[in-house]
Amino acid sequence: MPLTPRMKRHVLAVLGVVAAASMLSACSQASTSTSSKPSGTIHVLAEDINYTDNWKSLLPQFEKETGITVKIDTVPYTNLASKILLGFSQKSSDYDVVFNDNTYGVGYFQSKYIDDLKQYEQYGKKYGSESDFYGPYIQPMQKSGATFGLPVYGESTMLMYRKDLFQQYGIDGPPKTMDELQADAKTIQEKSGGAVAGITLRGAPGIQSVYPWSGFLRSFGGDYYNSKGKIDIASSESVKATTFWANLLKNYGPSGAANFDWEQNRIAFTQGKAGMTIDATANGPFNEDPSASTVAGKVGYAAIPYAISNPPKTGNTNNSLDVHGLYLNTYSKNKPAAAAFMFWATSQKVQENVLKTSEAVGVTNNAVLNGPEYAQKYGAFQAAVLAQLKTGNKDYLPAGQDANTIITAVGQALSQSLAGEKSPQAALQQAQQTLNQQLGQ
Repeated sequence: MPLTPRMKRHVLAVLGVVAAASMLSACSQASTSTSSKPSGTIHVLAEDINYTDNWKSLLPQFEKETGITVKIDTVPYTNLASKILLGFSQKSSDYDVVFNDNTYGVGYFQSKYIDDLKQYEQYGKKYGSESDFYGPYIQPMQKSGATFGLPVYGESTMLMYRKDLFQQYGIDGPPKTMDELQADAKTIQEKSGGAVAGITLRGAPGIQSVYPWSGFLRSFGGDYYNSKGKIDIASSESVKATTFWANLLKNYGPSGAANFDWEQNRIAFTQGKAGMTIDATANGPFNEDPSASTVAGKVGYAAIPYAISNPPKTGNTNNSLDVHGLYLNTYSKNKPAAAAFMFWATSQKVQENVLKTSEAVGVTNNAVLNGPEYAQKYGAFQAAVLAQLKTGNKDYLPAGQDANTIITAVGQALSQSLAGEKSPQAALQQAQQTLNQQLGQ
């Protein structure tokens, strides 16, 4: 997404309620000073997450050093997107800085709601430079020569599997194809006498199911768009992927999986109720926490298998690259101070502290991500995480102004397929028709 990197991402559908959302209430105290030295008060709207808690703990030092006062309002990720968009649509300066993921950030930039940060680099020199960020994390926030966001945390997706059960049931290593994945799930479920489900996946409506399902879509060679850039969600590849995904979960998933969100899916796996899962790299710390996980020390990590025989190594890969970052409101009345805060909040020292004090597998600073403290803390899955990030697909989910519309329609089709209300083909064709009408294509 802490809500951790995963509880979060997972509610893109809230944009649909923007019209009914309440008015932004934060009072701006932003300075209009044009002084070369940033000063005054800025307001930040952020996720309620450990990375934000880290800023709050360190703010007294930042405020003392800079003379800038920072007011941080936090809301659950569920409410964040609608509140941000409402403010932008009203050209509000109430929040100088907002915090959301790159799927939205692209749309903000396209709509000219946020500024290119290159013009404010002078306010961040003391905290580092753009080159300090891990390449795969900064790239999704760059477009047409502009850098429109600074990455706070990020993730990819991977296969997690029970090494002990694989050994016990004679399964030779992680699956290399989707057919092997299904066969392994069947083996685990049958040989455990049904005590352990073969695999657990998120099945809840909207982004919850769409996020991991997008990996299946690409595993079967599909994409959200055709060669002309038009939505093509009812393609033969998409139908195959959805049919496979729905059958896998219905036949070898745990009871209730059709309603699993990120947290419920994570708990099912860490409590030993399933032999495999495909989900966020952020799940690693939860798997390995012996105080909360019954499978700590027993989990293997691998790339998500493909169904097609010639999978891409870059570009349209079947693993995500999702980054949550800070954006500078173009309507802010105190941009120098806002920019200074953003550069500080994503600096190496601040990220070192969040790694030290909480679960922060998604840190974005290159030195921290590849440092000894990170390796000591996350060595059980560090190699897998870095491998997935390196090949992560920044276009894994649809982004931009139409992202929520697309995700909502696809999520409904997945729910209908999983519930048996419609065949995958019929459900996706309906989604395609809906999107053609809504997007005017």
